[in-house]
Amino acid sequence: MTESKYTIRRAEQRHMPDIYRLSRDFAKFQHQPEEMLIVTIKDLEDNLSSWFQCLVLEYKAADSDTVEVIGYALWTYTFDSSFGRVASLNDLYVTSGHRGCGGGLSLITHLTKICDQQGCVGLTWLVHRWNKQAITFYSKLNAINVSEIYEVQQMGLMEDDFNKLVNATPKVGLM
Repeated sequence: MTESKYTIRRAEQRHMPDIYRLSRDFAKFQHQPEEMLIVTIKDLEDNLSSWFQCLVLEYKAADSDTVEVIGYALWTYTFDSSFGRVASLNDLYVTSGHRGCGGGLSLITHLTKICDQQGCVGLTWLVHRWNKQAITFYSKLNAINVSEIYEVQQMGLMEDDFNKLVNATPKVGLM
């Protein structure tokens, strides 16, 4: 009898439907309203590697030939004028039935190795204040709350407010 097995690999086009499905599960877990979820499978397919990178966590049960994607880590690279290259973890998600198996830790460990190879000096992410399980997980990695240490607050323009600025005429032209 073979054992159950977890595997991590770089996401490929064939994984996009699974990442889409898991991203919807993650959004529900985070209490995001359905109308806020505008990314499509095609968006994922069109932007893999050019706009984001992704690892998938696969599971193969001992009594099955089926491999199921049960988690993922999705990230982008940014450049900070103070620190240099930094990776931004957008999503780290493992389905509830597989949490505690070491998959999340393995995903973030592999991610830091990849980011180091790309010349990054750090990895940042957001976590909801109410998500105590995630905060505990990240604290065990010695992650710091950068919003408190650097006294910053993340701001953003979304949807209508973003489009207002897109359609505005700046006072100074761009050459």
